[in-house]
Amino acid sequence: MNYIKMQTEVVNRIPEDTIFSRKDLSNIATEISTDFKETLLRNLLEKLLKEGEIVRVGRNQYQKRNLNVVKNVYKNSYSEEAQMIVNWMQEKYPLLDYCIWELRWLNEFWNHQIAQNKIFVEVERMGCEFVYTELSDEYEGHILLRPDQKELYRYAGPDTVIIDRLVSEAPKGNQDEYNMSLEKLIVDLFANKKLRSMVHIGEYAKAIAEMFDKYYIDQVKLFRYANRRHKKEEIYHFLIDEVGIELTMEK
Repeated sequence: MNYIKMQTEVVNRIPEDTIFSRKDLSNIATEISTDFKETLLRNLLEKLLKEGEIVRVGRNQYQKRNLNVVKNVYKNSYSEEAQMIVNWMQEKYPLLDYCIWELRWLNEFWNHQIAQNKIFVEVERMGCEFVYTELSDEYEGHILLRPDQKELYRYAGPDTVIIDRLVSEAPKGNQDEYNMSLEKLIVDLFANKKLRSMVHIGEYAKAIAEMFDKYYIDQVKLFRYANRRHKKEEIYHFLIDEVGIELTMEK
């Protein structure tokens, strides 16, 4: 059978609103064509994910994209100031692992709008000091190295650049590897004390519910990172009890 034709047939046979596994997908493909080999399963799965025909909702758990529910891949845009830092990092430290994001991005989800933007530059442990030292000349008086909450309150102003350590295994963004992903943001709302001090915690449930409503959230990535930050249990119960999210991940 023609591979493209078989792919279409596979999608048509996947039940709506049903969670399925790799094995289930293989069984469907085999029913369509007895010539289907297990070695082709990975390519088929990756193609269906890439083209948005299915979405990953858990570990070895997938679901057919519901055309009646419009969800997007999360994307954001950098301010001119932040983009300059992105360009600088790409030129100076292309091999470093880092994440650059802005506090103003949360305004999409928060009722109480954040007036003063902050630019976070999270860098892997070994590069943190170097990046701070080199950027200090350009942003003297507007840059802080791993500040605590008191230092943030005293010295952080509009567009202050905050250099911090990037937690290893943090999930990458969908646009670029240095971009903030929603999975990381959700976990950091619980694990990052600096971030918690800058936002209205009472709006967490509403904001996170909107994230899940508007965008695809990879629960595997989210809970893997939550576990890394020792917040898996707290976030799991918050999403169920406070937000009302139907999770596909086991506790």
